[in-house]
Amino acid sequence: MFLGVSFAGTDTAVSNTAAKEASVSSFVISHSVLGELYATKDILVKFDWKIPETWTFNTYLHGVFQGNTLAGNVSYSESVVDKVKIKKRYQGDFAWKTIYEKEIRDNEDFSIEFYDYYAPSNRDIEYAYVAVISNADVDPISAFVHSEFDHYFICDKKASYPMMLDVENTVTFNRESKTVVSPGRKYPYVIHNGIANYYSGTMTATFIESKNCELDIENGWKYRNQIDTFLANGEAKILKSMEGDMWMIHVVGNLPRTNRGHYQYVSHQIEWVECGDPNKVGDLYDHGFIDTDVDRE
Repeated sequence: MFLGVSFAGTDTAVSNTAAKEASVSSFVISHSVLGELYATKDILVKFDWKIPETWTFNTYLHGVFQGNTLAGNVSYSESVVDKVKIKKRYQGDFAWKTIYEKEIRDNEDFSIEFYDYYAPSNRDIEYAYVAVISNADVDPISAFVHSEFDHYFICDKKASYPMMLDVENTVTFNRESKTVVSPGRKYPYVIHNGIANYYSGTMTATFIESKNCELDIENGWKYRNQIDTFLANGEAKILKSMEGDMWMIHVVGNLPRTNRGHYQYVSHQIEWVECGDPNKVGDLYDHGFIDTDVDRE
């Protein structure tokens, strides 16, 4: 006998309330010898114990354990995935920014090793691995990373150099203005010309390479020459501080050195001027830091 949906109800009573959907991030199988493992988002109402061989977008995993423990759809994906994108965004931001793309031709192309030299200090950054199928991005697989370091860095697409010793960075915020003194006025006119607003600076640092936690003083002259070549190659650089400042810069002028009382104790003086925004995809692409501008602002 049924007495409604609430009267005399117990934890075993019939309910017409649908079960709440819950995400499953992991599961554990123990004390078993598995011949096959299959998980799907589809509801199997009449399951005949014949596991489907065809992958669909609702298939989570399918492991047949034939010489390995793979349970993904790599063999399926390589035939339909055009490319893989690596995207990033700062915590709190909404828009993703693509910083790397890779064409997919075989299974090995799904394995990507990419170093992001353009992350500021003291920021939480979300990175996403995104497959592109028929020119459309599928749902991303993402993870958060906390970026933090305790000294300056200067880098480009190929290399990143720490600046740890005797570092001084005198920064100037430049804005174009002119003061005009008129004979008929007590106070001068101040004229602001254009929209130019940019940083520049003078930086001093001692470059000595560290190997196995020891300073390689004997080969310091080789390392200094390497730094000179890097700074004078005419390419834009990213300058980052341990506090979180980050500038896209060009090194300008000569690169004088200062002897600090010993011939092996030498500091560089670097003049720099801002040339773009390191957080904008368009500027990163135009200055050669990344190879794609699909998310150009």
